[in-house]
Amino acid sequence: MKIIDKLIQCKSRSDVFEFYPFGDTHIGSRACAEKLLMKAVKEVAANPNAYAFLGGDNIDAVIASDTKRFDFDTLPDWMLEGKAVNTREMLNDILTQEVKRMTEIFLPIKDKLLGSIEGGHEYQIRKRHGTNLMGAYWNALGAIDLTAECMIRLRFKRLSSTRTVFMYIRHGYGSGRTAGAEPMKLDRMVNEWELADICFSGHTHTADTPPPKPVLTLPAGGKLPEEFDCKYRWSGNWGCWVYSHPSGPSGYAGRACYPARPMVTCKAVIKPFHNTAKSERPHIEIRRITM
Repeated sequence: MKIIDKLIQCKSRSDVFEFYPFGDTHIGSRACAEKLLMKAVKEVAANPNAYAFLGGDNIDAVIASDTKRFDFDTLPDWMLEGKAVNTREMLNDILTQEVKRMTEIFLPIKDKLLGSIEGGHEYQIRKRHGTNLMGAYWNALGAIDLTAECMIRLRFKRLSSTRTVFMYIRHGYGSGRTAGAEPMKLDRMVNEWELADICFSGHTHTADTPPPKPVLTLPAGGKLPEEFDCKYRWSGNWGCWVYSHPSGPSGYAGRACYPARPMVTCKAVIKPFHNTAKSERPHIEIRRITM
């Protein structure tokens, strides 16, 4: 668990900030939607008020010793192209090649990354082979290791005023095969992490952005208002950047009969100084993005 602080300077009351999760990208798998991923990275790079984080399972990290999942047919074309000597070199060090490819994709937003969550694929490599992929991410992109879960305090400062938003991020758990699995897990996450205004999760490749949880409040002092104030607490599962059943040789997902996933993700949109007459809380939304 990491607890970090991020101070963001606002230029005007109308500033809008966007936070993109890039989790479950599985770079190094033939099924990775690299073109769509690069398009989204380009969108973040072009927006001066956009930030991002890596949500885990960012490289596929499936190597030959993983007898359950490894299959040469699932390797991407870029790992097999070129002269035989180059292909042999790549296949002898798949993890390095995947980190290198990931670095090329995310390098345009290196300075916008809040950090990197450790996913199950990164964890298994560290646990079984003593290779710290999170350290490799840090060396390549400066993406600090946020461990498997993180609480970020976002402080938006304008002149002498500061607005604060708490964002909880985790990689996630479970298989998410049933339609109700992810909504229930997101509901539990929001209830467990009451401090957080925004909760993000992943892992199951399920894109889910439920309505916010309303929390009715009253001021502890001063004049009692006629109506309750309402604070919204948002949550979302960012889905994945992997085609579910691409044409060609079957992969692990096909053999395991995983359900098809939509190419949909989400982002958090925050308007720190978007005041209303009733509240000075930042305006927050989770918006679904169709890739």
